[in-house]
Amino acid sequence: MWFTRLAGVDVSFPLLDTRLLDFSLKLPTSYKLKGLKLRWFFKEALRGFLPDEILTKKKHGFGLPFGPWAVKDAALNALAAESLRGVAARGLVRPEFVESLLTQRLKEHAGYYGEMVWILMMLEQWLRKHAPDWRFTA
Repeated sequence: MWFTRLAGVDVSFPLLDTRLLDFSLKLPTSYKLKGLKLRWFFKEALRGFLPDEILTKKKHGFGLPFGPWAVKDAALNALAAESLRGVAARGLVRPEFVESLLTQRLKEHAGYYGEMVWILMMLEQWLRKHAPDWRFTA
């Protein structure tokens, strides 16, 4: 998670601890799934320790707050801009879309557009490493 460190944020995922994962692999399936209730065993194990609103909230992914980070951090913003312009130069997206994304949309709605910037940035970084000369041809 070097991006979190770049932003000065220390992130940990206690339920992804290797000891807990090893333990969960040894549990019978019936402990992990009760009817349609996912992660039942772990929720019950943490009941009384965590508030009910945490245990009963809907599942969501590990959202990466890339947009807010990119808006606040000049170096990260520059890397994103360079990467997105690279994706545009490859013919994958229109250059005017990239410019509006970087100059307007990301600043106005960083949480929403940040994910799109992140995906396009990672695509360009991957292409630079694995297919540096690749271009889209219609």
